[in-house]
Amino acid sequence: KRFEEAPLSPSSSQRKLHPAMAAAVAGGEAAAKNAPEQLPLNFGKRLAHTDKVVRDKGFRTLKTWLKNHPELERLDYMKLWKGLHFGMWMADKRPVQQELAVNMALMINDIPKDKQIVWIDSFWETMEEAWEKLDTHRMSKYMLFARVVVAELFKVLREQGWEADRLRDTGRTFTRATAVSGISGPNVHSLGLLLHFTRLFWEELKPQLGERPKATPEAIMVLLEPFCILAERSYSDALVKSINKQMLVAAPAEFAEELLARVTVAVETEGVPKNNRQALRESATALGAPAPEQLEDEDDRSIRKRKAFGSFQPKDKKDKPKKKAKKIEAAAERGSGSNGSNSGAMSPLVLPKAAVPDDSCPPDKKVNGKKNRQGTPAKKAAAVKKKGAKASGGKDSGGLKKTKIAAGAAKKTDATKKKKASSRGLGLTLAMQLRDSVRPPAFGWDAAWAALGQPEPCKEGHNKKIQQHSG
Repeated sequence: KRFEEAPLSPSSSQRKLHPAMAAAVAGGEAAAKNAPEQLPLNFGKRLAHTDKVVRDKGFRTLKTWLKNHPELERLDYMKLWKGLHFGMWMADKRPVQQELAVNMALMINDIPKDKQIVWIDSFWETMEEAWEKLDTHRMSKYMLFARVVVAELFKVLREQGWEADRLRDTGRTFTRATAVSGISGPNVHSLGLLLHFTRLFWEELKPQLGERPKATPEAIMVLLEPFCILAERSYSDALVKSINKQMLVAAPAEFAEELLARVTVAVETEGVPKNNRQALRESATALGAPAPEQLEDEDDRSIRKRKAFGSFQPKDKKDKPKKKAKKIEAAAERGSGSNGSNSGAMSPLVLPKAAVPDDSCPPDKKVNGKKNRQGTPAKKAAAVKKKGAKASGGKDSGGLKKTKIAAGAAKKTDATKKKKASSRGLGLTLAMQLRDSVRPPAFGWDAAWAALGQPEPCKEGHNKKIQQHSG
């Protein structure tokens, strides 16, 4: 208080500024007087308040403020739409959300006529930035919000006489953030909002088409031109299919002729991706165009390439049976040839040399005209013992010892051979089962044994093996 009441010293009150400094201060004061008043855009806190009473009061204040300030620019509209977006975020219950969406959509009538497209462009950019951040609980009310705003926009366009410039700017507003080619990347930045717009386009536009003034087909084609460009050049299959199905094919009958001409031009344009061209062909057919010629398949293309290089040779498919039929005929021939014992018509089983029958076959049985020389283990041991006795003269103890050693070795060798034979028999059985499952029914056990040249008693032994190992 002492400092506030103290008078200024004469030196400070009578101090003079430099002429250049005095001129700068005077110029700044004059510029501040002539500058427009800085508008306090502080509606965000009230529009996003948790209390509905505060939000409604802030919304009414904003409507009045917009009417009194027609000089606002795009940046100011972006700030206002950010607050309105969070006002919808805080709105709960369906009736409250519907009322708020309608009131926000009607605010376009408070905007000057030459800035209404800027107002809608600011709204659409705000929605695109926030669309991917919405959760599943709030998605439905924002879809309703977008539908109501677009419906009011179409009404404003009709009341202004469907002006071509405004229609063109409106179409560019909805497609501006979507890339038309893969050069700048795929269709990123909230593609879901644009897909939602393609679904609601005709649903909200048709009510305005029945009112006066009537929209001409040329005016509607100006509005649809940016979407036709997307359907022609976009690399997003989902977006291309949605535009063709929801906007081109679903168009009213009075616009079908103009749309068909535009789609036909797009189909014949060079550089259109293959999937886009195919989708546009289908749309043209749905709009009344004759069905396109069937595209040549892969075989026709390969024949055409071989003709170009001079390596084409026509094939007569009737002269040559199919591979499957040839296999069946060969199998039938093998089966019929197996009825003879050694006719040679059927090729034997492809088995290793070790796959020979086991000891179940009698040793004295002749196989292929030769006597089976494989004796029993006892006979082999007796033969070895007899040889040892002859070598020792029947009296030498050393010879007897050698005979016993040879007999033991023979027993051991015989046991090993028997074990190997049993394993070979099991391998032979499994191999035959595998071949029987592959070959035609004519090839059975009889044919297998006939191919191997084995007698019938051996078959019974192997049947016993199968029963033993069936578990």
